[in-house]
Amino acid sequence: MRGQAIPPAGARRQAGLFTARQSESAGYSSYRTTRLLRTGQWVVVLGSALAAAGTPLTPVALSWAAVLAAGAGGVASHLTAARLWGLLVPPDAEAHATVPRESRVRVRGLRTHRVPLPDVDVTVREGVPTTALVRTVVDCLLWLPVDSGRAMYVDAQRRALFRPADIRSYLINSPSRHGMHRAWEVLNEASGAYSEAEVRCHRLLRGARLEAWRPNVDLYDDAGLIGTADLLFELARVVIELDGRAYHSDSAAFQADRTKQNRLVAQGYSVLRFTWDDLTTRPAYVLDAIRSALARAAA
Repeated sequence: MRGQAIPPAGARRQAGLFTARQSESAGYSSYRTTRLLRTGQWVVVLGSALAAAGTPLTPVALSWAAVLAAGAGGVASHLTAARLWGLLVPPDAEAHATVPRESRVRVRGLRTHRVPLPDVDVTVREGVPTTALVRTVVDCLLWLPVDSGRAMYVDAQRRALFRPADIRSYLINSPSRHGMHRAWEVLNEASGAYSEAEVRCHRLLRGARLEAWRPNVDLYDDAGLIGTADLLFELARVVIELDGRAYHSDSAAFQADRTKQNRLVAQGYSVLRFTWDDLTTRPAYVLDAIRSALARAAA
């Protein structure tokens, strides 16, 4: 082994990461490990988590770093687990791990969370011990500011990564934790929304006490699926379509939108389309237009 800097065999199962104890179990002396670190052939990633120089620090590798640095009983959680699950979360300078209450681990760059973690909330993702998806979403809602939590939740809801009812049920049956008010604010605002524009519109309608609408409803005609209405006032047969903040329509999308609108009108629906600017700078106009359409339907 002299002259070589090959990581222990177990590192292959850990995205290239390992600990000094694992290297000693593989036959490296503590002197050899120290020398490899001093010469830069191996590097410290986080706490006790080591890697060969140049090892890609992917979300899986960083999750392993959190788990190894956390020690016995630690699992990747919060924003670190969120990236493993493909959730949209902001960058974070720290890794996150949930550890047993009795843990005394203190590692710079590792945020440890000493909160109850039932076995049902622990799983393996990409080979990494981590919190289950629903638990990860809840942890992030409790941890993140409202805007970031809402963006994560809306994006995941749009991609159908979870059932919103499961998130609500988890919160209802969970012991009170710091951040509960933020989590419930996100759920109450973003329920059924697939974009920030929809969140804005839902908030506007609720504030104006306009009811009897449903979000994201599939509509059909004799030819099949017409498309998904962003909001539908079913009894009044009024469809609301929203163009988000980053809305840019190419020619194909433009044509699809118009075809969808024509088919809806042919089925007796009134279609109203609002832009991000309408929702944010002309909310009174939006409400007046919707109220007028509802009044015409009721006449």
